[in-house]
Amino acid sequence: MISKADTIVIGSGGLGAATAYYLSKRGVDVVLIDKHDIGSQTSPRAAGMVSCARKSDLMIGLIKDACRKIEGFTEETGQPLDWVHSGSLKIARRPQDAEVIKADLERGRRMGLDVEPISPEQASRLNPFLKPTGVVAAMRIGDDRYFDPAQVATGFARAAAAQGATVLTKTGVLTVNITAGKVTGVTTEKGIIEGPIVVDAAGAWTRQVADVSGISVPLVPTRQQLIVTEPLDGARADLPMIRIMDAAVYTRPCQGGLLWGVYEESPRFFDMQSLGASFDIKDMPLDIEVLRSAALEVKDQLPILQTAKVREFRGGIPTMTADGHHILGPASGVTGFYFASGCNVAGLSISPTIGEALATWIIDGRPAVDLSPMSVMRFKDQSWSEPQLQREAAWQYRHFYGAV
Repeated sequence: MISKADTIVIGSGGLGAATAYYLSKRGVDVVLIDKHDIGSQTSPRAAGMVSCARKSDLMIGLIKDACRKIEGFTEETGQPLDWVHSGSLKIARRPQDAEVIKADLERGRRMGLDVEPISPEQASRLNPFLKPTGVVAAMRIGDDRYFDPAQVATGFARAAAAQGATVLTKTGVLTVNITAGKVTGVTTEKGIIEGPIVVDAAGAWTRQVADVSGISVPLVPTRQQLIVTEPLDGARADLPMIRIMDAAVYTRPCQGGLLWGVYEESPRFFDMQSLGASFDIKDMPLDIEVLRSAALEVKDQLPILQTAKVREFRGGIPTMTADGHHILGPASGVTGFYFASGCNVAGLSISPTIGEALATWIIDGRPAVDLSPMSVMRFKDQSWSEPQLQREAAWQYRHFYGAV
């Protein structure tokens, strides 16, 4: 096994694999380590939806860049990525959410997005699975797209390996070794790897990796579930995605049917340590009643969800933060320890841009754009009890679409 590296990236999901790729592209000697197979945990179980009309100028800018990288993914990496530029429909069923759409439109236009208000009937014509009943306002976002989530992390990891990175699978990291406030490497199940920089991109295990290294990070592993239906008449790949704000229900075309899910009101959180060393995301307990309740809540707008047969029911464990922003960059008080986590159910779609930005941060000492709103340093003077952190994270989860 390799014994030294310039940078050690822990976790081969979208954020970790992208960071390893962009580091290796700039000539850094990288080791990408995962306790499981490459890109096998939450990333391939995501929805693969890109949402451009976000709550801040920073996020819109990052997502726009990620869209360009998704379009050029195969040319850039030499790896396949199936994606569809479908656009999307953001749906308000309450007057207060219609006001949010107005703000989204203003921000989106200012940031150069292809956005416009449309009537409920126009929205239904664009995607006939959506019915106009009960719709107060609708917004079309032409920039949005979706992609095959299983291809992103594996594509970046393979491309990193082709550039000289070392990829170690089935290799658990026991601790990040720190001496006199500086990272010196990691201890794995198979031995020690020396190196001055470690990136904690361990997904649901981010907090666990940090905790055993004596570093605190405020995020919560959170269950996310979705359904892929059997093929449906009229489910064309180019139909715009649908997001119903207050219900936090989303859907997009998928393999001749629909993929749909919900950001539930009371999500289930996980203590990864208590699940044991052998836990795999595929073994996460699922609860289809959550999806059935969500389908009932939007039965007037998406009646197809009541009758469509289930082909696949899957789930992942993204990480949520108290303020809804990623956790990126150097840890406080430890030189050489970096985070790439806190995806807030939007990690995979933005991973190409985050990976490049973090690689630049590591090599040049700062990212090309100001990522301070996402820096872990923002939490250095704050603390939450576990119940407080979970309450805040649950609110961010349910309100991802900006409903008020």
